Order: sequence, then structure tokens, then C-alpha cells
Amino acid sequence: EIHDLTDQLGEGGKSVHELEKAKKRLEVEKEELQTALEEAEGALEVEEGKVLRVQLELSQLKADIDRRLAEKDEEFENTRKNHQRALDALQTTLDVEAKGRNEAVRAKKKLEADVNEVEAALENASKANNEGT
Repeated sequence: EIHDLTDQLGEGGKSVHELEKAKKRLEVEKEELQTALEEAEGALEVEEGKVLRVQLELSQLKADIDRRLAEKDEEFENTRKNHQRALDALQTTLDVEAKGRNEAVRAKKKLEADVNEVEAALENASKANNEGT
């Protein structure tokens, strides 16, 4: 019995020794995994930083583009208003000139009628003068 117990103790000692070796292997593997995890976390932080910088740059570019678009819209609106004012001024000038032309045509017709009337009166006076002599 003692021999059996001694054998079992020997086998138990081997098992403990194997378990300790397995534990050490697992601890080394755990440390390696922990180091790899820390490196991965560091790389992830670097990438997150890059993403944040790119997002910030993108936001700044978008704001710049929006500002420039607003400036161009304002410039376009000012140009449109200026052209509309110029068009309105030209239309007003055209209306004034058309009115003046119409008045000139009426005045010309009246003058022509007056000239015809004077000529007729002169003719009548000349005939009356010729008949009286």
C-alpha cells in the first residue's frame, strides 16, 4: 500500500509539475496577449486621432466652401440687382423717349395743320386782294 501511495504521490507530483508548467506557459501567453492588446489599443488611439483630425479638416473645408458659396450667392444677387436697376433705368429712358417722340409727332402734325391754315389764309387773302384790284 505504501508503494501504491508513493507511486500515486509521484504521479501527483508529476501532475503538479505539469500543471505548474502549463500555468507558467499560460501566464507567458497571457502577458503576450496583454502586450498585444496594449499595442492594438495604442494603434487604435492613433487611428482615432487621425480620424478626428480628418473629420476636423473636413468640417473646416465644408465651412470654407459654405462661406465661399454664400459670398458667391451674395455677389450674384448684387449683380442681378444691379442689372435689374440698369434694365429699369433703360426702360424708363425708353418710355420717356417714346413719350417725347409721340409729343413731337403731335406737335409736328399741329404745326403742319397751322401752316396749311396760314397758307390757305394767305391764298384767300391774295385772291381777295387780286379781286379787289
